[in-house]
Amino acid sequence: MVDDIRKNFINSLIDAEKSWQSADNLANVVFPVVKDPKLLVKALEGLFKSVVLIVSTVIKFEYVYGRMELSSDKGKNLEKFFTKCSFNYGFNDADTKVIREIMFLGRKHRESGFEFSKSGKLIILDDNSGVFELNLDKIKEFLALTKKLLENTNRNFKESF
Repeated sequence: MVDDIRKNFINSLIDAEKSWQSADNLANVVFPVVKDPKLLVKALEGLFKSVVLIVSTVIKFEYVYGRMELSSDKGKNLEKFFTKCSFNYGFNDADTKVIREIMFLGRKHRESGFEFSKSGKLIILDDNSGVFELNLDKIKEFLALTKKLLENTNRNFKESF
């Protein structure tokens, strides 16, 4: 039973790392050559998937090891991650702000009815007339933080196993 739980945690982190690697490749290898801003969307999708997998795995891990209570409300569980877990995983307020931004933009992209590119940037319009801009520098910032999230989570899990 315990081995199955560990395998699930490890598999989730492997999937998260694959998504991060894909986003990293798109941003640092493919985009400079092709210069299509739509690749930034694909990179954002990979980063969003990676962050969601990592955060949900950490929440489950903390619950299984009795360090966190879960709620039926996903929003409350996410807030508990930011208030109780993020510091233990080596993140300060600026880091958690970027994690929130990745999750926010990932959701906005999924909900968006209209996106267009303009001079190397991607513009996302939401239904409430909100405008969100995504460029290569922002993606690189997201990549660095997601890598840090992966490394810190892997380190904490290794110490706990």
